[in-house]
Amino acid sequence: MAGRAAVLLALVLVAFAGCGAFGGTDRQTVTPVPVPEESQGDRLDAAVAADTVDARELAAAHRRATRNRSYVLGIRLSLEWGTQIVSVVVEDRHRYEYRTEIVDQNYTKRVYANGDRRYSYDERTQRAWTATRPPAPVSRVLEPDPARLIEAYLATNVSVEHPGNDCDTCGMTLMATDPPAAFEPAENFSARADVRPDGFVQSLTVSYWDPSRDAMVRYEIRYSAIGDTAVSRPVWVSKRWSNATDSDSALSDSTGTTPSVGLPKSTV
Repeated sequence: MAGRAAVLLALVLVAFAGCGAFGGTDRQTVTPVPVPEESQGDRLDAAVAADTVDARELAAAHRRATRNRSYVLGIRLSLEWGTQIVSVVVEDRHRYEYRTEIVDQNYTKRVYANGDRRYSYDERTQRAWTATRPPAPVSRVLEPDPARLIEAYLATNVSVEHPGNDCDTCGMTLMATDPPAAFEPAENFSARADVRPDGFVQSLTVSYWDPSRDAMVRYEIRYSAIGDTAVSRPVWVSKRWSNATDSDSALSDSTGTTPSVGLPKSTV
């Protein structure tokens, strides 16, 4: 089981980063935990009725389904300014490891939270290291936010592919080729989402040509190791604060003083 979870994380990083994108860096340590029995109480009835989709309700269902669930998340965003890769390992809302990188721009940010303290490393602030309390939930760290992307890009005419044989435990596939009104006049729009019965959107792929940017826009989101993930203290935290404990009040809050320069904003 330990090998399986570690392999899943490695596959996510390789799939999104490509060869060499994460070369020379340590990777998250993932340890399996018992898989909880899924509740079928929060169904997709409000979000998917017959062959129509309420994108706002689906985004809300996804937030509920991920709130108390462990998982590995990979996001790849391609815009005219470059490609951003995000990898997240989540044990619960306050225990997670997050990494974002902008390819070819020498930018990396890492965050680790264990329920007591949040540790971060950010190259925007002259390689500043911080250790702050209390930690922020993972929902405040995620950028881009998958739920916002679901609500934005599926707010259009969506076709619903239901599982055969009235399978109550099978997911469904959502597809769209008409751009949402907010993104017109986008060209060659394509969106596909795979949704579990509890509303967990396990994958979302979006691509289209944006005339205002004169560029293709692509989003890829994939969840794996759902309910089968735990987070351990990463190597970069142990090296920086080698003699400190999470409850140590003497930890320095920051070693960087340069004001932060923000990342380019996404289209959503």
